[in-house]
Amino acid sequence: MFRPRAARFSTVTVEMRHGLGPEPLEGCTDTVLAFLYASLPAPPISATASLSCSAAAAAAGHGGVDRISALPDEVLLHVVVRLPAKDGARTAAVSKRWARLWRSAPLVLVDAHLLPAGSRRPPSRRGAASRAVRDAVSAALRAHPGPFPFVSLTYGFMEAVAADRALLARWFLLLATKGVEELVLVNRPSPIPGLRLPAALFSCPSLRSLLLGAWEFPDTTLLPRGASLPNLLEIILGCVTMNDRDLDFVLAASPVLEILAIVGSPGRLTARLASHSLRCAQFGMTELQEVSVMDAPCLERLIIWNPQSHIRHKRKTVTKIKIRHAPQLSTLGYLEPGEHVLEIGNTVIKAGTKASPNTVVPSVRMLAVHLQFGVSSEVKILSSFLRCFPNVETLCVESVPTCEPTANLSHQFWQETSPIECVQSHLKILSFREFSGEQRELDFLVFIAENAPVLQRMNLVLKYGGACATREEMGAKLRVLESAKWACGGHKMRILAHGVYGGFSLGSLKAGCNSTYNDPFICL
Repeated sequence: MFRPRAARFSTVTVEMRHGLGPEPLEGCTDTVLAFLYASLPAPPISATASLSCSAAAAAAGHGGVDRISALPDEVLLHVVVRLPAKDGARTAAVSKRWARLWRSAPLVLVDAHLLPAGSRRPPSRRGAASRAVRDAVSAALRAHPGPFPFVSLTYGFMEAVAADRALLARWFLLLATKGVEELVLVNRPSPIPGLRLPAALFSCPSLRSLLLGAWEFPDTTLLPRGASLPNLLEIILGCVTMNDRDLDFVLAASPVLEILAIVGSPGRLTARLASHSLRCAQFGMTELQEVSVMDAPCLERLIIWNPQSHIRHKRKTVTKIKIRHAPQLSTLGYLEPGEHVLEIGNTVIKAGTKASPNTVVPSVRMLAVHLQFGVSSEVKILSSFLRCFPNVETLCVESVPTCEPTANLSHQFWQETSPIECVQSHLKILSFREFSGEQRELDFLVFIAENAPVLQRMNLVLKYGGACATREEMGAKLRVLESAKWACGGHKMRILAHGVYGGFSLGSLKAGCNSTYNDPFICL
C-alpha cells in the first residue's frame, strides 16, 4: 500500500526530484503532477544506506578479519534487502555466497538510485543519463529472479516509438513473472499520444499497489478474457488518458480494490462505481460527466476536488452525482450546488426538496461543499442538500467568489427555512473557509450558531482581501456573530489566518486515500 508521508509544498522541488527536467511543463499538468509527486510512496530503503570504505577500514583495524561474512545468511539477507539496487548488485562480486544471497533477496528497484555517480540533477528527457538509467533498469529486471516488492520508475522517459514500446512491454512481462507488488511508473509531463501502456499490465497477479502518471491506458477491448489484477488494493492514475470503458474494466478486473484515485484525467469522464470492495474513490482536477455510486456496499469516502473550482466560467458544465447503494458512505465532498446535480435513489435534489426515506443518506458524517453565497439558487439548494444528510457531524464549507450575483434572497432566508435535522441534532464542527465578511455568509453562520445545540467548534478561515476593507470592519462583522444567541451555550468561534487556498495542498490526494487520516478535506 502507498505509505503516508509529509506533504511537500514546493512544486519545483518535487518535480525536479522525480525526473522532470528544467523545461517548462505543459498547461496545467504541472499542478496535476505536483499533487501526484507529493503522493509518491517513500521507498522502503534509503539511498544513504550505501556501501562505503568504512566497513573495510573497520575490518582492517581488527586484523583484517571479515566479521560481516561470518554472520548467518538470514542476517545478511536483511542487510542486502536494505541496500539500494546498485549497491546490492555490487555485493554479488564479493563471492559466490554473496551472489547467491543477492539473487535470493527481494529487490527494491528505484531508478533514481541508478543515476550515474556524481549526478545531482535529473537526467534530460533524451540525454545519455536517461538512457543509462533505462539500461540499468532493464539489466536489473533481467538479472534478478525476483520478487520485486517495490519498483519506482520515474526517470527513464519514453517516446511513442517502436523501440520504447518494445522496451516497455519487456519490462511489464518481467515484472509480471517476477512478482512485483508495488509499482510506481511516471513518464513525462503529459501523456504521449500513441504511447499506450502494454496489456501485460493486467498480467501482474502479485500487484497490490499501482501508481501511473502521464500515460495512455491500455486498450481494454484487446485484453484477453480473464485478464485481471486479483490482488490489487490501490490504484492512483495521474494524467492518464482513459475512457469510461477502461474505468469499468479496472473495477471489474480488481475484485479486492479498496482505493481508486484519478487526478487530471484528460477528457470528460463518467465514473460508474460498482464494486463490493471499494472503500475510497477520489477524483481530482478531472472534468466529470457523471459519478454514479451504483453498488458500493463498502464505500466510505467519495471525494471530488478541484483547486480551480473557484474560477466559475459562464459556460458551465454540469456533473451528475448519483447515489444508489452506498450504506457505509461516511465522507462526501466537495458538492457544488452550482455545478453538481445530486440524485439520491431516483430523486433529483432541488431547492425545496423535502427530506424523506428516499432522499436521505443517513451514513454520511462528514460533508464538504463549495458555494457561491451571492447566488440565491445555490444557497437554496444548500439547505436541501443539508436535509439529505441528517447525521452530519462535521460540515466543511468553502465560500467561492461570485461571478454574477443574484438578488431575491431575503436576509431572513435561513431563519425562515424549515428545520434541518443535522444542524439541530448532530452538527459538532463547522469549518468555513474563505470568509470574506459578506452578509449572506454571515447570515448562514448566525443560523448555524443559533440552531446547533451540540456545536463544539466553528472554524473561520478569513479570506485574504475579502469584502471587508479594514481589520476594524471585519471585527465588526465577527462581533455580530459572537453576540448571536448560540444554541450551544456560548460562542465556539476560532478565527484562523488565511492558509492554503481553498483547503487544498499537495497533501490532499494523500489525505483522502489514507483511511486513518480523519481530515481528508484538510479543514479541521
